[in-house]
Amino acid sequence: MRLRIPFGRRGLLAAAAIAAGVVYWRVRVARREADDLEWDADIHAAVDEGVAAGRAAAEEPAEGRV
Repeated sequence: MRLRIPFGRRGLLAAAAIAAGVVYWRVRVARREADDLEWDADIHAAVDEGVAAGRAAAEEPAEGRV
C-alpha cells in the first residue's frame, strides 16, 4: 500500500523545510527573550548595588572631615 503525499516528494520536503524554519525562529525568539530577561536582571542588580553603595557612603563620615 502506497501512501499518497499531496504535491509529491518536493511538497513534503518543502513542508518539512517550512516546519524546521518555524521551529528555528521560535527557538531563536525564546533565547532572545531569555537573554533580555537576564540583561534586565543584571541592570537591576547593578542599580540596586549602586544605590546601596551610595547610601552606605552617605551614612559614613569621610575620613579627614570634622
